[in-house]
This record gives sequence, structure tokens and C-alpha cells, in this order.
Amino acid sequence: MNSPDFGARSPRVVAVVVSYNRRELLGKTLQGIAGGSLLPDVVVVVDNASTDGSAGSVRDTQLPYLVDLVEFSVNLGGAGGFTAGIERAVRKHSADLVWVMDDDTEPHRQSLSALVDAWQNYSPAPERRPALLASRVVWVDGRDHPMNTMGPRIGATREQKRLAQRVNAMPIRSASFVSAMMSGAAIREHGLPRADYFIWNDDFEFTTRLSRFADAIQVPASVVTHHTAKFGSSDVDPGPRFFYDVRNKLWTFSRSRSLAGWEKFLYSGATLRMWIRALARSGKRRVLLDGLVRGGRAALHAPRPNSEVFAGIYPIAELTAAGGPETRVQAAADHPPSAHGTPQAQLSQQPGAARADLPFSLLMPVYANDSAERFRRAFDSASWQQSVPPHEIVIVQDGPVGPELEGVLSGLSELTTIPVQRVILAEHAGLTAALSIGLTRCSYDVVARADADDVCLPHRFQRQLPLIAAGADLVGAGMQEIGGSESELLAVRTVPVGAAAIRRASAMRNPINHPTAVFRVSAVQRVGGYQHVPQAEDYWLWMRMLAAGATVENVNEPLVLYRVSAGSYERRGGLGIFRAELTLQSRLLAAGYISRLQYLRNIVVRGGYRFLPTPLRMGSYRNLVAPAARTAHGTQPTAHRED
Repeated sequence: MNSPDFGARSPRVVAVVVSYNRRELLGKTLQGIAGGSLLPDVVVVVDNASTDGSAGSVRDTQLPYLVDLVEFSVNLGGAGGFTAGIERAVRKHSADLVWVMDDDTEPHRQSLSALVDAWQNYSPAPERRPALLASRVVWVDGRDHPMNTMGPRIGATREQKRLAQRVNAMPIRSASFVSAMMSGAAIREHGLPRADYFIWNDDFEFTTRLSRFADAIQVPASVVTHHTAKFGSSDVDPGPRFFYDVRNKLWTFSRSRSLAGWEKFLYSGATLRMWIRALARSGKRRVLLDGLVRGGRAALHAPRPNSEVFAGIYPIAELTAAGGPETRVQAAADHPPSAHGTPQAQLSQQPGAARADLPFSLLMPVYANDSAERFRRAFDSASWQQSVPPHEIVIVQDGPVGPELEGVLSGLSELTTIPVQRVILAEHAGLTAALSIGLTRCSYDVVARADADDVCLPHRFQRQLPLIAAGADLVGAGMQEIGGSESELLAVRTVPVGAAAIRRASAMRNPINHPTAVFRVSAVQRVGGYQHVPQAEDYWLWMRMLAAGATVENVNEPLVLYRVSAGSYERRGGLGIFRAELTLQSRLLAAGYISRLQYLRNIVVRGGYRFLPTPLRMGSYRNLVAPAARTAHGTQPTAHRED
């Protein structure tokens, strides 16, 4: 899961409390937050049209933190309250972490600090930190509350178990909204809860959606008290509310992609057993049977969009692309306007001078295995040798380096008058972590990527920046593969050009060459930034940007000399890479970015070539990533633009 590196500052934590006609318990919740060893930056209190004076009590209470009170004119249930509160925490208050709880939750002194400490210490790589953390929930007598008891995650990997043990936690798959903390980046990636659930299972659907492809943990050191009237689970004679349990579980199993197929099978079986047990034990069996029938009928219709639920009540803003999961990418429609209002079809590919008043940062990661000589060449080519140079350079040193590379790094400021900022990570965290951390150190919204062993052609930024200035959120370019020397030209990687071609290509392959990317940081952050997707963090980011309506373009010529080492294509094969491919395609399918037919095609084509001999794999890969490419000894094609 991606999260920024906060350096000297702590992550911005926003708590969300949803309340309905429980003024005294709400007061206990707010005082519990106030008594914590760590206070949230803001507490959003959502009052669900209470009639007992809860809202007035919140306004009259002096608390040691900022309170943002949201009052509904009608009761939208816990699902509506949490949807609005989470949206407000992320959109209005720019939360890095969102801590949610019902109004019958009483936090203890270490509840918040233990969650934040576990999140920060889980991994030095920001994108590996959990999307979801949950507290241990006890009843008023100190016993673990059966309503909120979590079991260990089925199928947790060794790495997930190792990282969880690092912070004395347990990998989990879901959590209740009784002290759950969620990454703001994960919320931006996956969107909001479904308000139409009203009550029950909205937390299950949402937390499993966040954690399906990300880590989630329970932190036993974080303890809260759940002040329910009785000690027991939610299936103890639920009465008329059984309707919501039936409808919402059926919605989750049939209309949500928060669960994998095998998980739906297991959870469906467990749910059926729970319903049978509830019917057998109930003294109001007719009420439950009525709820079962009505819930089943209601589940035949899809839940209403959040915008419809909140119409005339609260100005909700969805955080991800709207529309059904099968048409997310298509939801961008033909030539959508970007966040800056420029239709993609109007972006000119004609050469021109870049705007001098468009400041941008150059972001370049480097680590111990990079050659000092090649890094120096890459640095020079991307900085002072550019016809339009960057306004600042951010170098992220990913872990300790040797004396030769250290000598080059320590002397960078003497090579150029451009300000150079060197960010040193204490240990090697990987490319994705280096980029995530580097983005937090860039001063400008426009950032250009460059690798430590590639060579940027002198006119690279002169060709890409006009497209950014015209409204693009992301601009890539073609690449020329080279060998050990710059004169050893191997092949040209062409790129799709124009909105339609980029969208079509994205269902099969990465439409943007990562080493050539120039993008707006605001557009990247809007969808949650870089995520932990082995071997495909950039591809996953571009797909989310496309789905969110970002304007994406390519320059139809090679602007970077991309160095291909002897083992580059050998490393693209094998069982481990095939597993990473399966994970990527599963995520694309679950998000609705590709259809089931495209999923199967990609597994056969993209997965199949992973097992080819290296010489065949080299040719297959080049055909896959650049179907129109020619070797350097043949003709070089001109890209065809489609808008």
C-alpha cells in the first residue's frame, strides 16, 4: 500500500465518529479520544439527524482537538455516516490515515498511538504499509467482544506474517468500524463505502475491498471498549434488522469485487450456517423469515450510487471513477477533459518551445548496484544538458552505496547551478518506495522521471512539457534500447499516441514507458499514488489514472536511450514473474479495468511468454510492448495518432 514518507512530521490522522441518538455514549467516545497519548489532527463527527441533542452537546463540549461537525437532516444509517465522514476526512482534511468508530466505542490511552506506531514501523517501504489496521475490541468487562473478533487471514503469505510479527500484529482480512484505521492512499485508490447499505456489512465490504490486494493487520496493543447493551455477536436474534444483513451480504457476494471467488464460497457457507443458527435460536422466527425473503428480493437490485443516496442531503464527492466495474476505463469516455480542462484530442504533437513559466522537478532514484559512471551520464543528460532544464533535482539514494558512487553523489551540486536535493534512505527499500518518498520532497506539481542508467535526449523535456502545459496529467514517450554503449542501438520501443489508442493498448500492455514519464503529482496523488504491485507499480498507477479521467499522452518519438543489460530479458521469465503477472491481471480484473475475456487473453499471452527461452522471450516481449517496433538496423516506424 502506498503512503508518503513523512520525514520529521507525523502522518496526518483524521478520526471519524458516526452518531445517532446516543448523546452520553458519544460524549464517552469523544472524551476517550481526548485522553489518548496521541491526538488526531481533526475529529469529524457525523450526526445522523439525532433528536436527543447530540449535535448541540458536541458544539458545547471543549475538546483538545479540532472538531468538524456534520449534521444530516435525515438518518442515513451507519453506512451513510461513515461514507460522508471518510470522504470529508480525505477530501477536506487531506488525511494520511483515517480512524473510524461508532459512537459506542470508547478508545483507551494507547488506542491511536499503537495503531500509528504499527503502521509506521511495519515496513521502511511506504507502499508496503497496511491499507487497514484494527484494534482489539473488548466489552465493558474486559472480555474480547465476539461481535468484533477477527481471525487470522486465510492464505497470508510468509512476508505478510513476517511484517505483522515485526509490529506484534496479526494479518487479517476484514475489520469492523469499531476502531479501524485506513490509509488515505488506499481510500483514494478504492473509493468510498456504499452508503445504500444503511446498516450492517458496509464495514465488511469496504475493509475487504481495501485489503484484497493489500496488507491488513490487527494490533493487539490498541484496545477499545465497545459499549453494546449485551455481550454477544450480531446474529443473536437480530429482529427486523435481519433484512439488512441478508440484503447487504447478498450484495457483497454478488455485486462487489472485494472478495476473490474462493473467498465468496467460504464466506457464503459461513453466512448460511449463521442464518440457520439465528433462525433456530430466534423467538421471533416469523420476523427473521420475513427479513430473509425481503432481503433476498431487495438484493436483486443493485445498491444505489452514493450520489443518489446523498442527493439533497450532503454534497458527496466520489474519490474514484464512477460507473460499473466492467466499464471503469471506458468511463473516461471519448476524449475526456482532464483535471485542467483540456480535451485529450486537442493536445498538439507538434514540436514547440516549452513554457518557461512551467516549473518542474526531476526525480531520479539511485542505489548501490548502479554504475557511478552511468549515473553521472544519466544525471548530466537529464539536467544541465537539457534544452529546457528542470527547476530542481531530487535524488533519492535508496540505501547505502559504495565509495565510487558516493563520490559522484556528494559532488552533484558542483556540476550544475540547478538546486539539487539528496534524500538518503537508511536501508534499501526498492524503486517504488524511493519514488513515493521522492515525490513528497519535490517542490513542484510537475515531476519528470529519470532512471540512473538511462540517457535523456537533449530535447526530451522540450517535447513533453508543452503537452503538460496544455492540460495533460501524464506524458510518456518512446525509447531507444541500447546495449553497453550508447552507440549500440538495439530496438525502438514505440508507444500508442492519442486517447483511443492509449486506452485500447492499456488493456493488454503498459501504455507508458515509465523511464520517460512526466506527470502532475496532484493527479498521481488523487488516485493514491504508487502501490505495491510487484513488477508493475507503474502500470497499475497509469490504469488508475486513466480510470479516474486523467488526460494521458505520449510523444511519438524516442526521447530516452534505455539501457538493456545482459540479464534484462532473462529476469522477465520464470515462475516468480508468472505469479506476479497473475496478481497484476487479477487486480486489473477486480478493479474492472479489463473484462474476463481480456483477463484470459492476457494470462495466455503475457503469462505464456514468461516460460519461453530467453532469445524467444526477447522477441516476444518487444512485439508485446511495441508491436510496430523495428530493430535499429531496420526502418523506424512513425506512430499513428488516434483520438
